[in-house]
Amino acid sequence: MSGTAVDRSQLTDVAVLLVDDDEQWARVTSRLLEAANDAFDVELAHSLSEGRKRFEATDPDCVISDYQLGDGTGVDFLETVRAADPDRPFVLVTGRGDEAVASEAIGRGVTDYIPKDHDDTDATLLVNRVTNAVVSARARNQLDRERRGKAATLNLLTSTTSFTELLEQFCRVLVADHGYAGAWIGGVEDVADGGLVPKAVDGCEAYLDAVADDGVVSSDCADPAAAAVDREEPVGVVAETGRGQSPADIHQADPSDAWTTLAEEHDIASAVGIPLMHDGVREGVLTVYQSSDDPPLDETRWQLLEEYAEIVCYACRRAEMKRSLLADDTVSVDIEIGDPTVPLAALTDRLQEASLEVVSTIEREDSTTLYLTRITSVEHEPLQTAADACESVELRECTPTDNGFRCELHISNRTPEDVLVAHGARIERTVADRGTVTISVSVGDHSVVSSLTEALRAEYDEVSIATLWNGPTDHATAVEDPLEPLTDRQLDVLSHAYFDGYFEQPRDVSATELSEKFDIARVTMTQHLRAAERKVFEALLDPD
Repeated sequence: MSGTAVDRSQLTDVAVLLVDDDEQWARVTSRLLEAANDAFDVELAHSLSEGRKRFEATDPDCVISDYQLGDGTGVDFLETVRAADPDRPFVLVTGRGDEAVASEAIGRGVTDYIPKDHDDTDATLLVNRVTNAVVSARARNQLDRERRGKAATLNLLTSTTSFTELLEQFCRVLVADHGYAGAWIGGVEDVADGGLVPKAVDGCEAYLDAVADDGVVSSDCADPAAAAVDREEPVGVVAETGRGQSPADIHQADPSDAWTTLAEEHDIASAVGIPLMHDGVREGVLTVYQSSDDPPLDETRWQLLEEYAEIVCYACRRAEMKRSLLADDTVSVDIEIGDPTVPLAALTDRLQEASLEVVSTIEREDSTTLYLTRITSVEHEPLQTAADACESVELRECTPTDNGFRCELHISNRTPEDVLVAHGARIERTVADRGTVTISVSVGDHSVVSSLTEALRAEYDEVSIATLWNGPTDHATAVEDPLEPLTDRQLDVLSHAYFDGYFEQPRDVSATELSEKFDIARVTMTQHLRAAERKVFEALLDPD
């Protein structure tokens, strides 16, 4: 993934702010600039104060400023621009013989300067200088994105053993660091007819909801993802008329009218599917989308996507290996916390006779936590009173059971589980009773245990190790065995779906309502649920 300069012939959509108190020179120069390069869109301002307002409002790709601006100087304006962006192209126009001004501007970070004339030669020189400055800036930005992408990729490869988290972060890198409008990664192992199940999505959730049928992108879909898996080669489609095509050695597909309409509805101008292959076996697809504002893909970005597909395959294999190694020699720990600032401890301290078990946990985008819990030996009124008395606890849905309630508790404080997960622990079970919370976790080896307890004691009082032993936790019962293959997120989704009545007839909760609880797209929630169901059925019906 090497940085490559932006091709001047592909320079598009360059917003230029031209500031000069000589209105006639500004108008003439503006027309000459736009005539010399179709990519230029020039906006005018005629004073320092007006220039500052237009810069803030338009966020131009390049600034051209005369030195004398009536109410200030171009150097004053340069300071404003540099405070906002140290690298924004800024061309200063100076009078003949103003070497001192030019020297000061260079010292303050001007990109370029030219002497001011009143002829076409001056405009031609200005066009070349602005073009060069914008090309260089975009090449530098592209290189910076690639460097950030490399750093982020390295962190991904070393920081997680969770397939879901790994793939979700890969999609975020492609959108945030490489500028794609959307990205998703799909797998083929859950669909017999060759369809694709989205594993991770970023930036294109609404589009994918429209394309997918019950969480599956069918094999005959016009999206390039399906064609890429079928052909076992990269495939690109272009929805926008007149948009640049893919490089000659990349296969271009003709989009259907239906797909073109759908793409335009979601501001998708082009799409690329890259198959994920390992040892000749189709494992899935990496798909990205560009909006109408993005430049066409060049050879370098196509190559980058293929390299990313290889990295995704490698990273998943590495994560699987790392997870297997950790599973072979795990250490299980029961940690007791009696600090009343822990929400569940505070709640059960007020309830006294009641005991509480966490069924699943949802960490929400706003840094709050949603617990699905079983609470026994309690009536609803004292439960509500106790929850109201705990500042960080909100009692939400509460359904009666044979010996208590199944409740959703919204927690606004940071939880001990947050601390443990951040230090590499896997949460197996959380129970609370009479003001004490017991959290059962598994870790890779004994050396991690001390760091866990130190991290907890830095946040809470009354932290102690209740039990410590090698091997998997013994809290599991026979009915939990089919759940063992599930990821944490799959287990959480399946638990909430079951306890919220998703499988009832008629359903008590819809797929959309479930997805909103998890702050994820409906298609993402559906694929988690389908994968969880398949794994549970396999464990029950085909254990061999």
